[in-house]
Amino acid sequence: MENPGHFWVEINTQMLESQPLAAEQRVITRAALLSELRALGVTSIEVQYEGYGDSGNVEDVVVTPDTITLTEELRHRIEDFGWDFAYALNPGFENNEGGYGELTWALETDKIDVSHSNRYIETNTTEHEGL
Repeated sequence: MENPGHFWVEINTQMLESQPLAAEQRVITRAALLSELRALGVTSIEVQYEGYGDSGNVEDVVVTPDTITLTEELRHRIEDFGWDFAYALNPGFENNEGGYGELTWALETDKIDVSHSNRYIETNTTEHEGL
């Protein structure tokens, strides 16, 4: 039987090797989205995301000004970009109790702010023996 630990070593190695390519892809996607969104007159995008129990997704995308309607395809690309960007900063946040956050992209200045929170369970144990 093959060493089960070897499987996880391979997965971690593949993840580490893919990080530079993923970062490069985020730069390309960001530039394309920035150009498209500015052309539509969008001044900011807010992507709200959440993950727990080994899964997660984008909960909402808020566009400013709110009079601009995004195509379904463009909205999906923004959701993917927002998730990928936030995940790169907080990998694994969808595990266990999870985490959530908000990515705010000011398109006029091309500045992105991410506010992220991780959930956790805290345990405080006291023992008294031989009293």
